[in-house]
Amino acid sequence: MRRRAVLAGVPALLLAQQAIAAPAGLDFRVLRSGSPVGTHRVRFRENAGLLEAQSDVRIEVKLMGFTVFRYQHETAETWRGDRLVALSSRLEKNGTTTACEVRASGAELLLRGPEGEQRLPARAAPLTWWRMATLRPGVPLFDPRKALAVEPELRISPAAGGTRVVLVGGEGAEVLYDAAGTWVGFATTGEDGSPVRYERA
Repeated sequence: MRRRAVLAGVPALLLAQQAIAAPAGLDFRVLRSGSPVGTHRVRFRENAGLLEAQSDVRIEVKLMGFTVFRYQHETAETWRGDRLVALSSRLEKNGTTTACEVRASGAELLLRGPEGEQRLPARAAPLTWWRMATLRPGVPLFDPRKALAVEPELRISPAAGGTRVVLVGGEGAEVLYDAAGTWVGFATTGEDGSPVRYERA
């Protein structure tokens, strides 16, 4: 009887473990005007009930064999359920570096960047694209590249069995998710006006 009781609890235990399991990694090729110029990778790890996400963006544009644009952005996020508890971001763009640090403090998030310290609501979230729940009305957003709060207009609609989120404002962006909420596509406009699109690697 006791053995049956123990075995009966196994499926529930496995389901609980699956519920906190880290998602699969994400790999994209970055295309500028249809030509590959870089990569965007996201890796996940579950650690003591926390979800850690490591994002790495590397872009290099060359003209006549010379590098005319170099961009590297590394971001580390730590989430406890739906709350961001820590973030560190480092952006190197054409030789200029910008850093952003965020940590949970009581009922707030403290954001530190080039503009000094800002206090954000506890439910605030970064524009790092992989997390669909971030891009919904009522969630305060901040851009870790600039370490600043932002307020883009969000237009959310069904798309090919999944979801399309269009961000209006700034450079603008279109973010695509499949039916399971997994990030599968991204498009925006580069600083020079060229179309930039992500393709799953």
